[in-house]
Amino acid sequence: MRPILVILLFFVTIKANSQNHSDTTKTVITPKLGIQFGTIAKLEVQVIDGDTLKLKEYLGTILLKIYSVNDKTLNAPVLMTFSDETESLASDDFQLYKLKTGKAAKSLSSSQIDTIKKKYVGQKLTLMAYETGHFTGIPASYFNYQPIRQDNGFHFRQYLIVVSNLTNKADK
Repeated sequence: MRPILVILLFFVTIKANSQNHSDTTKTVITPKLGIQFGTIAKLEVQVIDGDTLKLKEYLGTILLKIYSVNDKTLNAPVLMTFSDETESLASDDFQLYKLKTGKAAKSLSSSQIDTIKKKYVGQKLTLMAYETGHFTGIPASYFNYQPIRQDNGFHFRQYLIVVSNLTNKADK
């Protein structure tokens, strides 16, 4: 009888330990646009100056405010950063300067930035783009191994990849 109890106790202990070490938390990453990641969609957007958001993360950045996806109006507009593959858009002040002047700048004054943003920010565009993302930031125990430095916590960052600017094609 005693050997059976020992064996039973052994299996109960193993089962309890395996349950304690299993990860029961699951994070689900949901696309902001309501369609699957990597799905190219027609977007109605407006160009937004990140400086107006008063968030350090967006200083010097240009974002897109998405109003509709595949001709379906969103319940609330979605604000996203983007990467442009059409060479017709700029996602920061320096890219915008190069787009407008054809020259790269090492530095820009606030008056130069204000001038180049006047006709760009606020534009309404029709784009073909897809939502994607990547993990970025510092994991929780990172500083146990590396010197402390300023950074963001580990998270998933979503953004758009613009593959066609339909607005430019309509204007030509």
